[in-house]
Amino acid sequence: MDNHKPTTSLFDVYLRLRPSSAVDRERFLDVEREKQHTDEPYAPTHITIHPPANDNRKRAVEKFAFTTVFEEHVGQREIFESTGILPLVEGVLGGNGKERRDGLVATLGVTGSGKTHTILGSKSERGITQLTLDILFKRVEAGLVDIETSHVAIQSLCSADVSEAHLITAAQFFDSVYPGDSGGFSRATTPALETSFLSLPASKRHLPRVSTFPQYPPIDDISLDMETNAEYAIIISMYEVYNDRIYDLLTAASSTTKTPQKRRALLFKPTEASPDRKVVAGLCKVICSSLAEALMVLETGLQGRRVADTNSNAVSSRSHGFFCMEVKKRRRSSQALPISSPWTSSTLTIVDLAGSERARTAKTAGATLAEAGKINESLMYLGQCMQMQSDNARNSLAPGAVEKMVPFRQCKLTELLFSNSFASNGGGRSGQQQQKAVMIVTADPLGDFNATSQILRYSALAREVTVPRIPSVTSTILSGTGAVALKASGCTTPAALQGELEQALADISRLREELEVTQLLLEEETRRRQDAENAWQAAEGRMEEIEAEVREEVWTEMEAKLALEQRRWRAARDAEMDAQDEHLDRKLELLTHQLSVYEDDTADKENISDSQLPSDKEAGKERVQVRGIGGDLTPKYAELEEENVRLREEVALMRRERESVRSPSKKIRVLKPSRRWQGSGIGVEDV
Repeated sequence: MDNHKPTTSLFDVYLRLRPSSAVDRERFLDVEREKQHTDEPYAPTHITIHPPANDNRKRAVEKFAFTTVFEEHVGQREIFESTGILPLVEGVLGGNGKERRDGLVATLGVTGSGKTHTILGSKSERGITQLTLDILFKRVEAGLVDIETSHVAIQSLCSADVSEAHLITAAQFFDSVYPGDSGGFSRATTPALETSFLSLPASKRHLPRVSTFPQYPPIDDISLDMETNAEYAIIISMYEVYNDRIYDLLTAASSTTKTPQKRRALLFKPTEASPDRKVVAGLCKVICSSLAEALMVLETGLQGRRVADTNSNAVSSRSHGFFCMEVKKRRRSSQALPISSPWTSSTLTIVDLAGSERARTAKTAGATLAEAGKINESLMYLGQCMQMQSDNARNSLAPGAVEKMVPFRQCKLTELLFSNSFASNGGGRSGQQQQKAVMIVTADPLGDFNATSQILRYSALAREVTVPRIPSVTSTILSGTGAVALKASGCTTPAALQGELEQALADISRLREELEVTQLLLEEETRRRQDAENAWQAAEGRMEEIEAEVREEVWTEMEAKLALEQRRWRAARDAEMDAQDEHLDRKLELLTHQLSVYEDDTADKENISDSQLPSDKEAGKERVQVRGIGGDLTPKYAELEEENVRLREEVALMRRERESVRSPSKKIRVLKPSRRWQGSGIGVEDV
């Protein structure tokens, strides 16, 4: 059964209701059923939400329209067949004579409303992603290019890629993530926490076992229109939008370092090979040859996605996850055309959007609170874009209607979802139609009324107020003040003013939620600022203590060096004075020695009596003996002369040494103990 009813809007919006086991909560959402005059199966398209009985804000009962409403009993296969995903797959494959077209499937809803279950399934049931991969590989299995043995095919795929990506085969990817692994583990209901996988070293990671993956529901009986005379290649990539930044999930998983490295944000931009269309540049892309390889790549990438434990959900997604299935296609080479034609490309992207949440209900704080703020902000911009696009689709039927610009450049999420969906932004490439999108909104009829009603207002294709809950409003409008205000605002009917009032109430509700988040952020920032100021004051006090210690240490060291230099100068001065004294002592000693010799000679001469004086003849002989032959001195006087000569040389040597010793700080002589220091008990060692 295919109840797919495409609309003129960019998104075909479907609503899926989540089964709930809670019995003590009031149901606020009812499915509208219209009377049918035929026996054909009928899918409802409208729902009504009733505010809780204890609601003090006096809100009206609202009615919302969707492409199709799926009730709680609807299974995964019916969702897969009835939401227009099969036409998206056919558009990506490009059947005979059909233009290729990119496709987008996204889920939107409150945390815990069943988005991840719809996209990824559970232990026992497959989700939309696994079903899409299954039907893709079953239909192109006969035409898949052999990349294991053909290096030319890999090179041609790399050259055909326009996103500056790093293309590798599945075998190379698994070798980098699970080196030497032969075992596996079973998949959890939802992706495990990041610390359970990426924080492990590569040697302790285990390869998933395909046999543990669910096989239900089967889709072997589903057929697709496709071209048989063509070669195909299926390339898988995964990334997430976390805190308004794009991060590759496969690059983080393939890191083999023991310590997790800081992730590098990627850019969404036109590249040199794709100047008219934006792409996520620098992704790691894996070329898969079978469904098993694609499922293991999906399993590995999911382990790196950001999740956290909140009061609303034990594994709440903290980022918007993107799973891209890029289908490369070219005509087979033949004898007439031995050279293969170039590859063409189209992509089917499945997006698991993070759920909106109220900070007071989820009880988030710190980094988790900041993440929730970014998620709610991006979903608010997404709702505005969807509302604008829906209004443009409805107004396109009116004559003279002007299409309004969709403000999709406000955040990374809306830019990724909407940039390539318009012809003015490069969405329509050569030989391809503009991107078509499907939005599956999930809701819990027994969940949070405020958050669910806000999501429904943003995503519904049409909305109307059916039951006004404030009877006094009519009297106010009909009063004089109300009539003046009505004319001033340009409204001519009470229903128009009622619509403005409901819109104002919705804006007030949204602003109150934003105010709650802002107040919590303000409290946290105030606490952080106080902690920073305290740390700054403590650092200032420590800095002053360190400065005082350094000053004291430098002063002590300077005093020690100054005292050492003073001792060196004193030692050098004392050494010089000792040298001078020694020189003077030697001179005095020499002079005393000469005087004593002279006195001895004079006394001997005086003591000799005249009778004892030699005669002239004898005296002459004595002089001859003193002078010796040839006028030389006698040995006694010759020794004195030699001693005088030696003393003069020593004196000259001491003068030269004294002149050479100019700076005691440059040359410190080894000093001998002086007589004066020995007398006072001080030696050279003391200096």
